[in-house]
Amino acid sequence: MFRKLLPTVVLAVVTLTGWAATASTADAGAPTILPHHRFEVLATRGGKWTSHGVYHLHARAEVVAIRLRLEGYRVEIRQF
Repeated sequence: MFRKLLPTVVLAVVTLTGWAATASTADAGAPTILPHHRFEVLATRGGKWTSHGVYHLHARAEVVAIRLRLEGYRVEIRQF
């Protein structure tokens, strides 16, 4: 009987003491936009590079870059 009771007791202790696997308490909100992070999308098809916008999030700059690549442009994203 002790062998059957032991796993139940261990599970109860782990659950009550907080050792059980729980979700992290980290904030899962929107990414922080820092004023010193800016990404410029530059594109060229021939010789002249043109700016297609400055973005605070790299993901938004990447979306624009993918669209331009599909249109046949050579694209660079520069961080400054």
